[in-house]
Parts: sequence; C-alpha cells; structure tokens
Amino acid sequence: MATITAAVLGAGSRGTNYSNYSLLAPEELKIVAVAEPREDRRTGFAEKFSVPAENCFESWEELLAKPKLADALFVCTLDEQHMVPAMKALEKGYHVLLEKPMSNREEECVAIEAAARKSGKVLTVCHVLRYTAFYQTLKRLIDEGAVGEITNITQIENVAYWHQAHSYVRGNWRDSEETSPMILAKCCHDADILLWLSGKDCRKVHSFGSLRHFVPENAPEGAPARCLDGCPHAESCIYYAPKIYPAGKT
Repeated sequence: MATITAAVLGAGSRGTNYSNYSLLAPEELKIVAVAEPREDRRTGFAEKFSVPAENCFESWEELLAKPKLADALFVCTLDEQHMVPAMKALEKGYHVLLEKPMSNREEECVAIEAAARKSGKVLTVCHVLRYTAFYQTLKRLIDEGAVGEITNITQIENVAYWHQAHSYVRGNWRDSEETSPMILAKCCHDADILLWLSGKDCRKVHSFGSLRHFVPENAPEGAPARCLDGCPHAESCIYYAPKIYPAGKT
C-alpha cells in the first residue's frame, strides 16, 4: 500500500494527536504540510513531523491557495472554522478528515456532505469512539444478535473535572453564543455512537440542564478573575490552572 500524505489545518491537540499515527506507522502516513497561526505550535509541529519550512503556513487560506500538497487534509480548526476549509479542500481534490462536530450549523453539515458526494473524495468525521476495541466488540455482538432485540441503549460518557474546567468553563467551548454548545461539542460523540450501535436514524433530540456550580456566587472568597492573578485558594483548589496544565503551557 502506498504511503498516504496529509496536510494539517490546526496544530493543536487534535491535529497533533491524529498526526502522531505517522510516527507509529510511517509506511502508511506522512505529514507533509501544516497551517497554524500560533508560531510556537507551528514550529513545534513542523519539527516533530519533519515538515519542510516551505510547507508551513500561518493560515489555512495560505495552504489551500497552493496547488494540492497531499492526498488528504486534516481539518482540525475550531468548530466555527470547519465549513469553508473543508469545502475548499474537497474542491481541490483532497480527501478530508474533519474534526467533530462537522459544523455548529445544520445547513453547513448538509453542504459539506453534498460537496463530498460531488467530489467523490472520502470525508471522515472524527467520531473516534467507533474505532475503540470496546465499542467495536459491542457493535459486533449487537449485529450478530448475541444480546437479543435492542429496545433501549444507555450511553454515558463521563467528563473528568479537569476536562470540564478546561473545555467548557474557561476553554474554547465556555459560551454557546460563541461556539458549539456542549450538547454538540461533546455529546455529538454520544449521539453518533448510539446511531451506529443501533443502526437507526435519529428522530428527536432532547437536551436539558443549567449552570449550577460554575456561577459567580459560588466563586471562593477573594478569588481573582484568573488563577494566575494571585488566587488565595491556589493550594486547595483542584481547578487551579498550573495544577492542570504543564509548566509554560498556561
């Protein structure tokens, strides 16, 4: 099998994690280009995956303005920045690995899917639970009828306290007015795995909940706006940022 080449839009944790496969199986995947606005991430990514300087770009627009650089393109930008680069990549003849969710707008998801069909290229959305040994075994048992007729499936994906704080309280998905709400940003994994396991289409989705703990009235006495502004609860607070993030990465 020929080695697949890939360009990566977004050198954050997802873009880097997916690219790590090229180090485990270099005969299968080679990363040849990257677009990332943060210089430290861009240079670190290029060094790790041996991306030549001429194929390192500050923006996805720059990369996609070039002639086709690889077989596939990993779109690992923020949620609201998925549609346009995905569409342009398909138009240029790239296979696309698209970070979930496809988009935070229904009409954009439909447009991306239609563009993929028109292009004849592979569009894969990063619903990674499907590829775990646990869920693949469960899917096989269900399809074989080993567990009988399925009438109900309960799917629970626990979110660790540090993940909740990092992503949904002070991170990129802290405000549904700015990006995807949690039901989409996180629970799209649950929705996808339920559809896949059951082999059924979805008819209705219900979401309910409210902010309870992470509200101003629950802030510890004397807490500043940010952890690094001299919080008096630094030693006892499990959410204290320097305890969660590696040194120099806050």
